[in-house]
Amino acid sequence: MTAPLSAAPPTSPVWFRALVWLVPLLLIVTAWIPDDGADKPLPVAGSVALTLLGVGLGALFAQVPRRLAYTLTDTGLRVSRFSGTFEWPYRELRVRRTDAGLGLRVGGVGLPGYYTGNYTFTGAGYRSVQAIASNTRGGLIVERGGTPYYLTPADPDAFARALAARGVPVLD
Repeated sequence: MTAPLSAAPPTSPVWFRALVWLVPLLLIVTAWIPDDGADKPLPVAGSVALTLLGVGLGALFAQVPRRLAYTLTDTGLRVSRFSGTFEWPYRELRVRRTDAGLGLRVGGVGLPGYYTGNYTFTGAGYRSVQAIASNTRGGLIVERGGTPYYLTPADPDAFARALAARGVPVLD
């Protein structure tokens, strides 16, 4: 029996979303703006290539957050992200509730609605965490093999209860 659990809806600041979407937009627009002062204008093939790059980045930015999901299976917690899916056996997990959130990104991806990789942590107990989250706040910590993972299910309390019902220890 599998129980899919949705990730929390993304809540990124407007300025961050605008900045991220500005990149593909600038690639598309600037590829076609004529430069009257240039000795040699950008060839049409270059403009098309920049436009395709901008469209590709836009499509990537739109698809990445949709790939984030958590699923409770009979044998473990299945985590899906853009780069692949993996499953952690319940016997290897511990869960901890937290009010803290992600700090600075040390390495990984930080897009609106999709945060993966190594981040500093603003709460007590951890200096850094591995994020697989849709938000920088409102999550919980799932430890596996001594490594803390920051996850953001839509309902962290129900997620922790569901893990506890499957034998995962809940830490204070």
